Amino acid sequence: MEPQIVTKPAFTVVGLQMRVMPGMGNFSQLWERFGPRMMEIAYPKPGAAYGIMDNYDETTGEWDYTAAVEVIQANGVPEGMVHVTIPAQTYAVFTSTLPSIGAMYKDIYERWLPQSGYQHAPAPEFEYYDAQFDPSDPNSVMAIYVPITAA
Repeated sequence: MEPQIVTKPAFTVVGLQMRVMPGMGNFSQLWERFGPRMMEIAYPKPGAAYGIMDNYDETTGEWDYTAAVEVIQANGVPEGMVHVTIPAQTYAVFTSTLPSIGAMYKDIYERWLPQSGYQHAPAPEFEYYDAQFDPSDPNSVMAIYVPITAA
């Protein structure tokens, strides 16, 4: 499991957000609510969706999860949605499927990151679902972007 190391410029997403408590994230329900509302978003970039994880609270273990699409500009954000700007950052990029995503995150944080010579950067991490991703296909591949900096 060797990731690709990439530097990605800053970008902005618009989507639905929920606060997640440890072990309580029902991400599929958020995506089911977001899917029909994607067409409300002005200035979307075609072909991709993101699951953004940010604002981690070390005391409670809670974080924000945003089901979103990238936008050219964040004007006219629909009611009930948020916009999030992701800063330019270097990432370790891993590929996974939805059925194996939990095991992949565990492997990243328990095995790869401690041995990598990198540390987790204080920036959002995200899942990237390209235009070919099909959530109903268990073999469909998505990418996990973990923000890193030299240890």
